[in-house]
Amino acid sequence: MKPIKVIFIFSVAFLTACGKFFPDKEADYIYSKEIPQLKIPPEMQAERLQAESEEVIVPVTLSKTVQFIDQGENKTYVRINSPFAHVWRIVGKALTARAVEITDKNRSLATYYVQYDPELQAVSDGTFGDEFVFFFSGDANQDIPYQVYLTESEFGTDIFVRDQLGNKLSNGDGLKLLNLLFDTIKQDFES
Repeated sequence: MKPIKVIFIFSVAFLTACGKFFPDKEADYIYSKEIPQLKIPPEMQAERLQAESEEVIVPVTLSKTVQFIDQGENKTYVRINSPFAHVWRIVGKALTARAVEITDKNRSLATYYVQYDPELQAVSDGTFGDEFVFFFSGDANQDIPYQVYLTESEFGTDIFVRDQLGNKLSNGDGLKLLNLLFDTIKQDFES
């Protein structure tokens, strides 16, 4: 017998034996059993019961109403009459639609961390000369870090803009970002 035939016969035999060492796991769910619930330590049960007892009034309707509210010093915000989970998605969609760079987001802190350039101008991409100037010049975009912060109230979910230190901004570039969000969300609701 030629060595190639011998190798072929042994490899077929070994491949069929692989099923014994690597069994098929697709049908395991049929034979699975339900495991008992985990036992929670008493101190953690007290925390869970306390968290369940705290009642937050949440609007149940998914309303498409957006309001720009300006109450003076550091009290400028956008309010959407919807629960937090819905507004979180709407704000993320609005930031993405306006090409505002989201560097990080933390849903548990209800905060989007963004980079925004209020003086952003459209970049022309027409000729080789534009490419040459872009390559050897500095970065035209001067993005500034901001935080878009959401908080829930009985009237809906409020959207604030804060600087990187967490101070609420009601004027200047923070107000421009808030207006940009308001316009984008309003356009989205109207369409």
